[in-house]
Amino acid sequence: MRFCFKSYSSRQLERIGCFKGQKVLKGSSKTTKKYKALNGALNDKDLSHLLWWKERLEMCRKPSTVQLVKRLTYSNLLGLDGNLKNGSLKEGTLNWEMLQFKSRFPREVLLCRVGEFYESIGIDACILVEYAGLNPFGGLRSDSVPRAGCPVMNLRQTLDDLTRNGYSVCIVEEVQGPTQARARKGRFISGHAHPGSPYVFGLVGVDHDLDFPEPMPVVGISRSARGYCINLVLETMKTYSSVDGLTEEALVAKLRTCRYHHLCLHTSLRNNSSGTCRWGEFGEGGLLWGECSARQFEWFEGNPVNELLLKVKELYGLDDEVTFRNVTVSSENRPQPLTLGTATQIG
Repeated sequence: MRFCFKSYSSRQLERIGCFKGQKVLKGSSKTTKKYKALNGALNDKDLSHLLWWKERLEMCRKPSTVQLVKRLTYSNLLGLDGNLKNGSLKEGTLNWEMLQFKSRFPREVLLCRVGEFYESIGIDACILVEYAGLNPFGGLRSDSVPRAGCPVMNLRQTLDDLTRNGYSVCIVEEVQGPTQARARKGRFISGHAHPGSPYVFGLVGVDHDLDFPEPMPVVGISRSARGYCINLVLETMKTYSSVDGLTEEALVAKLRTCRYHHLCLHTSLRNNSSGTCRWGEFGEGGLLWGECSARQFEWFEGNPVNELLLKVKELYGLDDEVTFRNVTVSSENRPQPLTLGTATQIG
């Protein structure tokens, strides 16, 4: 599958090449040298994260968000254009510090405490304006990078808005107390909010009636000779389960009744009797393709279970040493959906 980034402005990246196999992101020589000097060349993982954000930004519909997106450049994980006001990533600046946090959790919206506000910049600011109902700082000035935020007292509402729309949030606090003159305050990650676990320790008032939602899994779908398989991974519980041998109809029914955080489709779904990878155009798998094409999803390959667990660790910023328990329930003495083999025999 071939992806291509598109530049939004001539002042941003002049040339962003398509990448296939060994991916390369190219920009103007001046911009590229500046960012390489600060952060090193973007690697394959950074490019996949930028593509992930770009796809979500293309779904933004608010006029103010659309205008902000035009000021982004995809040469760093924050999406900052160094040619705009407040776009510097010089070491020691707040932007540089936020980029270090963003590189640790690249698929989470970063909210950084600055005085009495929690602020976001670049890509994250666009998400705040689109889904949290916030106005951009400085209005829609075209000479400054996108910035948005909320007062400290409104943090819980902002987290609810973002997690309700399927986004995870990384909260960065600043060290309180006196500091030396002209010295920058220290900052640290205080917590994370996810769609399946939106509450962060210390942010809930005593008069707030909590309604903890069911954990939302990351779903992976694959196909084998036995039929379709669905794998569900719960990051909060560090568990996963699998159901295989499903018919297409049974799998679609499960998808329609399952609330999930991310949907991942295995490349085995592209194989069909026509010998083409243009899935869904020749009848086989058409029902499933119709269901998935209306949703956000990502392709993955390799072992359907192991690679899905690796993707979950990447999404949530988990260490490779973290393990997940297999909690698949045995099918013995328990009703199960009709398997592909049985359905084929029945006709």
